[in-house]
Amino acid sequence: MQKFFKTVAKIFLFTMLCFNFAYAADITGSGNEITEDSSVLQNINGNDTELTIKNSATLERGNNPIKTNTHLRATIVVESGATVSTSTGSNAIQAIDAGKGLSITNSGTVKAANSKAINLTDVEEGTLTNNSGGIIQANTNTISMLESDGDTTDNITINNSGTIFATDNSNVETNTIKTDDDSTNITINNNSGGHIYHTSAGTVIMLGGSATLNNSGKIENKDGPNEESITMSGSAGAEVNLNDGGLVIGTIRITGSGHKLNVKHGPGQGYYYETVGNGTYEVKDKNKNPIVKGSAGSVGQGSNETLDETLSYKSLNIRKSLTRFNKNDEYSDQDETWAEIFSSFQKRKEKSGILRLSNETIGVGANIINPISKDKNIIVSVETGLQKFSKDHDINKLSISTGLHFEEIKINNSINSELYFLLGIGHNKSERQILTNTTTSGRLDITDSYLNYDFLIGNKINFNDLLPDLGLNLGYSYTPSHEESKYYKWEDKHIFNGSVSLSDEYEIVKDKQTKFYLSWIADARTVIDENVQVFYVAGAKGDYSQDHDLKEEYSLSAGINYEYAFSKDNIFLLTLDALQTSQFTSGLQANLNYNIKF
Repeated sequence: MQKFFKTVAKIFLFTMLCFNFAYAADITGSGNEITEDSSVLQNINGNDTELTIKNSATLERGNNPIKTNTHLRATIVVESGATVSTSTGSNAIQAIDAGKGLSITNSGTVKAANSKAINLTDVEEGTLTNNSGGIIQANTNTISMLESDGDTTDNITINNSGTIFATDNSNVETNTIKTDDDSTNITINNNSGGHIYHTSAGTVIMLGGSATLNNSGKIENKDGPNEESITMSGSAGAEVNLNDGGLVIGTIRITGSGHKLNVKHGPGQGYYYETVGNGTYEVKDKNKNPIVKGSAGSVGQGSNETLDETLSYKSLNIRKSLTRFNKNDEYSDQDETWAEIFSSFQKRKEKSGILRLSNETIGVGANIINPISKDKNIIVSVETGLQKFSKDHDINKLSISTGLHFEEIKINNSINSELYFLLGIGHNKSERQILTNTTTSGRLDITDSYLNYDFLIGNKINFNDLLPDLGLNLGYSYTPSHEESKYYKWEDKHIFNGSVSLSDEYEIVKDKQTKFYLSWIADARTVIDENVQVFYVAGAKGDYSQDHDLKEEYSLSAGINYEYAFSKDNIFLLTLDALQTSQFTSGLQANLNYNIKF
């Protein structure tokens, strides 16, 4: 019997030795590869050790398929198609007390059945990269950067271009990425195409210590926008940078002190990010959009920024139309209505330093001039158009103006002047898309409908043929207060313009039937006076004032004019005008007139 028990003991010992050999491997050096499915623990047991899980291979254990403790410069690579996972427990990849130079790169799948797909505890320095197509998942704390025994996890950079998510909905303390309040120099870069999300009420990303989050991808709490997406905690001062192209879905919680929330969505982008919590923080828009604290909100100022320019271009259109009307006088007695239709296109380049927003405007309209007595005419101008600003903001416009034109006011025998003035009303329908963490899409379409009123007056002194004509022009625009859907409210806006212009025409061809001439207008404009635009974002007050460099503009408009008289009472006129300004606005306008006298 004693011999039997000795034999059993030997068999048991041999079995245990075989078990340990089969299910644990201490690896060192380079060239370590898993090329087929395995359940062997990969224990990194030396500095400068490299481990690669090759494509189509699966490394799976109940707990801890890959471990690295205390050693320097460990490199772990999970290739596309490969998987590292736990079947029942936690820590698909675990690094504890690891020294500098830790590198984890995933292009496949790293997942834990329980918590912590990647567990970094007391790690001194490392880089974690999740490439496009890579998946990192767990039920909670999918990537955990915590401390133990008084040590901290510091100097970690996470670069995500793939998907990182957590699924546990058992309590609100769960996270997808979690850093400790005592951690320092943690950087999380969620790149374009990267998606970090949570399916429960827990915070998606918990930023403790001096952690920095740079988001150009998507951070989402799939439990709804009322749940938390980002939490900044502690007193070391976490920083969140919301970059252009990035989306955040879910509230931003702020506790502790010294935090920063920076927005970099580009000039003109409207947004509203709801924040909760009693922590202290500062907000800043890195593109110089006026930002309102009370949560964090901004709205593109394109319509306010271009009011003075729109007023100036409207004046320019009228002045050129009056010139064509006067030139047409040689073919007709001008005792009947004269009209032209036009189509125009303008484009302005962006300059972020002074918040000059890029925009395009296309318009069609008609100018109508009706003589009522000698040298006195009624003017009616109607125009409709679409102004498209960068960052998803469109304004459909319809305006009508009417006034008088005094064609000839004698100064002396060789010099006379003409005068015009117009009153106008415009209807504007604004549609813009803002970024917000309060909707399931991370975006919100908002609309607005409002009126504006303007007044134009101009005088042109006509010299002899040796000198250009001199023009003096004034414009005034008033926009009453109005509300823009859910978040934005605008106070009254007043603006006064003044300009001095020189203009002339040069006849190239002239006979009884044909007239071909060149024309030009050089204009120097400035804003004489304007009030600060006061606005509100979700009730929080902000204001906007144009940069000084945007208040002045020098422009040159040059035209080619062709007339053909089929008869005295049957006249065709075609004009092409080009525009270039110091505000980098380029434009083209075509005018068509066909007069028939019955």
